[in-house]
Amino acid sequence: MKVLIVEDEPLLREGLIRKIDWKTLGLTLAGEAGDGFEAMSLLVSCQPDIVLTDVRMPGMDGLQFINQARAISPNTKFVIISGFNEFEYVREALLNHVKDYLLKPIDKEKLRALLAGLVEELRAERQQEADLSKLNALDEMIRQSHLQPLDFQLTHLITEQDAHWDGLPIELLQCCSFVGISVRIVYRNETSRFKENEEPLARFAVQNSIENALAALPVEILAFKHAYHSEEIVVFLASPNRVLEPESIVETLTQTVGWIRQHLGLVVSIGVGGVKEQLTLLRLSCLEARKALQNRLLFGGGNVYTDTVNQSHAATVFPLLHQAERGLTALLEDGQHREFLAFASELFHTLAESPDARYEHVEYLYTEIIHVLRKHAAKTAFELPNWNLGTPIANLESFTDWRQIISVIEQQLERLSNVLGDGAERSCDDIIDSVQQYVQQHYDEDLSLQWVSDKYFIHPNYFSKRFKQIVGISYNDYVTRVRIERSKELLKTTTLKIARISQLVGYEDQGYFCSVFKKVTGVSPSAYRI
Repeated sequence: MKVLIVEDEPLLREGLIRKIDWKTLGLTLAGEAGDGFEAMSLLVSCQPDIVLTDVRMPGMDGLQFINQARAISPNTKFVIISGFNEFEYVREALLNHVKDYLLKPIDKEKLRALLAGLVEELRAERQQEADLSKLNALDEMIRQSHLQPLDFQLTHLITEQDAHWDGLPIELLQCCSFVGISVRIVYRNETSRFKENEEPLARFAVQNSIENALAALPVEILAFKHAYHSEEIVVFLASPNRVLEPESIVETLTQTVGWIRQHLGLVVSIGVGGVKEQLTLLRLSCLEARKALQNRLLFGGGNVYTDTVNQSHAATVFPLLHQAERGLTALLEDGQHREFLAFASELFHTLAESPDARYEHVEYLYTEIIHVLRKHAAKTAFELPNWNLGTPIANLESFTDWRQIISVIEQQLERLSNVLGDGAERSCDDIIDSVQQYVQQHYDEDLSLQWVSDKYFIHPNYFSKRFKQIVGISYNDYVTRVRIERSKELLKTTTLKIARISQLVGYEDQGYFCSVFKKVTGVSPSAYRI
C-alpha cells in the first residue's frame, strides 16, 4: 500500500519518513510534496492509499487540499499532522471524516499504531470490494441465464446516481407521484415468534404484511429486500392519477407496525420519504426515508418516521447544545467524570423528550462531547488524545437507542481517566526533572512557560500546576531563584559590572534585575557585594 507525505518543512518530512516502519507495515513511499498544489499533482499520478498531510502550508493548506482531493480520490485515507495550537483548526477536519490526526513531534509508536489500523481498514475494504465483485459476477451470470435478480436490480436504483429507471414495471412508469419507504426489522427480541435461522421467513412475513396493508390505498406497490442489508425492506409507492397523501400512508403504516408487533412479535421501524412528482426523484425520496428512519435512535423502534421537522424549534437546539459545552468542560476540569456523564445523559434525554428533535441533533451533540473530551486531554495531559480516545464519531447508524451512545461516552471517560491518571503525572514529572536541569545550566535564556510548552508539548497550565505540587514553588519563582542564586555567586566572586551580571543571568534590563534581586534578598546588588 502506498503513502503520500505532504509537509512543507524538508527536515520534518525526512524525519517522518524515517519513523515509519515501511517493511513491517507493508507500506511504500509513493511520493513527497511540499504544499497542497504539489500534493494534488502527485495524488493523480501516484494514487496513494494513505496521505499524511501537514495543516499549515503555503498556497493551499492541508484542509483545502483534503477537500479537493476527496473528489478525486474518495477511498484514500487522510491523516492530519498539526501543532498543539492548531487544535480548533483540526476539529474541522475531524468533523469532515478525516481518519485521525497526530500532534508534532510525531511519536513513533503512535504513528505505527495508526498506520497499522489504516492498513487493516484498507485490507477489509478491498476484501469487501472483492466480495461485491463476486456478487456482481453472479448477477451477470443470472442475467445471461434470463433470470432477473430483482433485489440487486432495484437496490441499484436507489444506491447509484446513474441508474436507469426504465426497467421498472409499466404500472410504475406510468405514474405521476412517487414515495420511497424504508423498513428496518429487529429480528432478535424477546417477543419474536421466529427462530434464529428463520430471518428470511420473518422478512417475508413483514414484507407481505406491509404490501397487504398498502394495497387498500389507491397506489401501485413494489417492495423488495435491500440487497446489502438483510434487515431492510424498501418499498416504492406510486399513484397514476393524483398526488400521494403522506398522512394516509403514515396512518396505514402505523397500524401495520402495531399489527406486526402483536401478531409476529417483531419490532419494525419505518421511514417515509417526501412525495416526488418525477420518477427520477424516487431515489431521493428513498434517501429521505432512510434519513427519517435514523430518528429511531431518539424515539425508539416500532414507530413510523417522516422527513418533516419543525424548523423553528430545530434552529434553537444547536445554540443550546453549544452552551452546554461550558458546563461539560467545567466538570472535566474539576475531575467530576460521573457528573459529566450524568450531564451528557441529561442532554440526550432532553433531546429524546422533544418531539421536534431529530437525528442531526444527536450526531451534533455526540460530536461536541467527543470534542470536549479530546480538547481537555490535549490541554491537561502529555499523552495525545487521538491515540488514547480513538475515533471522534461512532457509527451511530448501528445503534438502535440513544442510551447506547452514553455507554460509548462512558468508555471514553474511562480512557481519559487513564490518560490523566498516574501515567500522565509520571510523564509530567519526567518533564519537570528535565526542565529543572535545563534551567540550572541555561538560566540566561528565555525560560517562559510558553517555552516549556513549545519544547515539551505540554499545556502550560497543567505543567505549572504540577510543578508547584512537586517542587513546592511556582515555575516562575523557581527560575527567578536560580537566576538570583547565580547572580549572588558572580557578585561575590567576580568584579563584573552589575549590568553585565544582569545580562549573564537572563535580565536585559539592569533596573528590573536590581528590583527582582532586592525583592528576593532584601538588599540591592551593590549592597550585597560589599
